[in-house]
Amino acid sequence: FDVLDFCAEHNFDAIDPTGYYFPGYPDVPDDEYINRFKREAFLLGLDISGTGVRNDFATPDGDSRQADISMIREWVEAAAKLGSTNIRIFPGKGDYTGHSRDDVSGWMADDIRTCCEIGEQYGVMIAVQNHNDFLKTSADIERLFAMVDSGWLGLNLDIGSLRQGNAYDE
Repeated sequence: FDVLDFCAEHNFDAIDPTGYYFPGYPDVPDDEYINRFKREAFLLGLDISGTGVRNDFATPDGDSRQADISMIREWVEAAAKLGSTNIRIFPGKGDYTGHSRDDVSGWMADDIRTCCEIGEQYGVMIAVQNHNDFLKTSADIERLFAMVDSGWLGLNLDIGSLRQGNAYDE
């Protein structure tokens, strides 16, 4: 709540309360907490522009990826309750030794597509953030978007993470 006060004092228009800064993360706060947070933001004149989670869809461990999908589902519901239009996720950076980038891209696209289907149910966009992990170039990003092929997928562009060449050319 101190962050809300800080943002209001500095004339922010909106705030992106990232999930992993909420108490109890990765668990979603209860409705009472969410509603109190949302009310306080409103009273301070702050929109809630998005939220985000930590996940890893680059790991070959299917159970771990399924757990991340479940966690994202819960945070998509929380985003909708907060009035947020999007939730930021990561593609992942797991150790996928023994698997090709094509293998990883395939299961990553499937997992993100599932998240997009969840987002659609709640009217919340899934915004993947390239983070100099698995997605290192604009071509990597474009390939993932083509593979996921969902109108509920957006990009939270991290230009500083395009480090393979000139980030602005990327």
